Amino acid sequence: MNRDTTIPLYKQLQLKLQDRILLGEMGPGVLLPTEQQLCIEYGVSRITVRNALAALERNGLIDRIQGRGSVVRKRNVSMQQKVQGYTRSMLQKGMKPRSELIDKKLVIGNENLIELFQLPASEKHEFWVFRTLRYLNDLPAIIMTHFVRRELGDRMMAYDLQNASFFGLYESILKQPIQDIDGLITAVQASPENAKLLKIDVGLPLIWYRCVAYLAGKIPIEVSYSLFVADKFQFETRMFKPIDTNFENEQNMTEMLTKSNISGEEVVV
Repeated sequence: MNRDTTIPLYKQLQLKLQDRILLGEMGPGVLLPTEQQLCIEYGVSRITVRNALAALERNGLIDRIQGRGSVVRKRNVSMQQKVQGYTRSMLQKGMKPRSELIDKKLVIGNENLIELFQLPASEKHEFWVFRTLRYLNDLPAIIMTHFVRRELGDRMMAYDLQNASFFGLYESILKQPIQDIDGLITAVQASPENAKLLKIDVGLPLIWYRCVAYLAGKIPIEVSYSLFVADKFQFETRMFKPIDTNFENEQNMTEMLTKSNISGEEVVV
């Protein structure tokens, strides 16, 4: 916590907890640490914690349940839209996109991530996390955090991740197109860390977008969390009735990772 700023401590704590929720560390239905645990972890008073939790509740991120504590709220509104990556979309509009790889690391998947990838909860699963900053006409516009299974992430290391279209990489490696996307959108405020990267004021509105991208057969290939500068983007959606499928996702994903060949050719989406 930064005590050398005009941002109140409760607001700083609110935004830190918001990031932990929206980046999947604490998924829907997960119980937050107790007020006492948060006081110890962040070195703040109980009233600071209570004010932060009250703000999260007002913003619809948590429910505070008497006798139980604070629980991450489940969001039931989702949408599916046409598959079109950031690079192609911006180029079609005559704009100049570019990206910067901020960080990459290997992590053990938590319960929420494992569920989104439709993997057995009884096993340990490793994922590569790639964090990128996307620019639009040389101005920072999006922070993207991409999660992929370790097998695919290992193979991505052969490519130029600094300037890559990630959807293009998946298609080049697996020789299959991204079939469809499940998206979840809400509005949030910029935390100090994200505001610094995006060069905006703390607390300004951002569009939070969770994306699960699938290959044919509804096989999850990527889970990503993005923060869009709100005044630069709008989203178009369409609704359709999905066709039931009956594929063995885990087996198909393993077979593709085993059989497909690494190619230096990138497909821009």
